[in-house]
Amino acid sequence: MGEQQIGTPKRRGAAATRSLWFDAPETDEQVRRTLTQERVVSEALMVIAQEGVEALTMRTLGARLGVVPGALYRHVRSKEQLQDLIVDGVLAEVDGDVNHALPWKEQIKALARRLRKVLEAHPGVAGLLKTRDPLGPHSLALAEAFLLPLHNAGFPPREAGLAFFLIVDYTIGFEVSSPRISVNEQRVQDTATRKRLHEFFRSLPDDRFPTLIALGEHVWLDNRDERFTAGINALIDGLERTQHPTPPPS
Repeated sequence: MGEQQIGTPKRRGAAATRSLWFDAPETDEQVRRTLTQERVVSEALMVIAQEGVEALTMRTLGARLGVVPGALYRHVRSKEQLQDLIVDGVLAEVDGDVNHALPWKEQIKALARRLRKVLEAHPGVAGLLKTRDPLGPHSLALAEAFLLPLHNAGFPPREAGLAFFLIVDYTIGFEVSSPRISVNEQRVQDTATRKRLHEFFRSLPDDRFPTLIALGEHVWLDNRDERFTAGINALIDGLERTQHPTPPPS
């Protein structure tokens, strides 16, 4: 059997796994050659998740990828196009396939829950959605999924458009205004901290804060899912009443 030279381990075709031998770091030129649009978008998502939307700049992204900012423009035309690619890639994860035999309200609720779940899996992207007008292929597919139940339910075109934005804005806004990483969310999720917080409310001067003393412990709760569900139910029930108002009693 011939002796295998150090640094040149034998590979098993295209299916070979990463070498366990020491490999020298890639040169700058190799990094530039292996840079892809997918890799740029993926790293941008990491920046947003770790540091927030405001931290995403081409300079910061280039530094994390080990290239000068100008190298990124071979894969994205601008920071705005990068943001649109991020949004569209995340929205591609929302399953828009619903059972159209269900009542329109249940179809919309299912889609809203799925959208919220995906946004929670990508911290910071909800904030980016508030600044962009998503018109990529996956964004359009999701809009189609939301609009179809409203259209089939008989909403007039203008009212269907209004309902669509109310539902989507509520779902995105819920994530923007109440992120899981916020101080308040972390506070109420910790049982011991939440207990101390409720004790604090009960210790307040009852001549100044009687209602807060009575209700504070029912407001600051670990009930994120319940809050979202209550909000989307109230919104959709309101849309239904607008679409089919209850006739006045005779």
